[in-house]
Amino acid sequence: MRWLRECTLRLLNHQWSHVWLASAYAQSGQLDEARAEAAEVLRINPGFTIESNKRLVVFKAPKDVEYRLDGLRKAGLPEA
Repeated sequence: MRWLRECTLRLLNHQWSHVWLASAYAQSGQLDEARAEAAEVLRINPGFTIESNKRLVVFKAPKDVEYRLDGLRKAGLPEA
């Protein structure tokens, strides 16, 4: 997660680094940090939804997509 934190610090208005970090924090049990990153995602893009993100995410294994999306749900990002 170190490189994600560094990326969010360098690119404060870069949505994707905050999206990835929110999911990573949530999946590691750091829910306060995950929610803070989710708030940043919504600050940058108030229309962000997990559903719209799902269409953009490409992984080789579908279980990897679901794991990441589950993290976004745990972080409190809106589904649709």
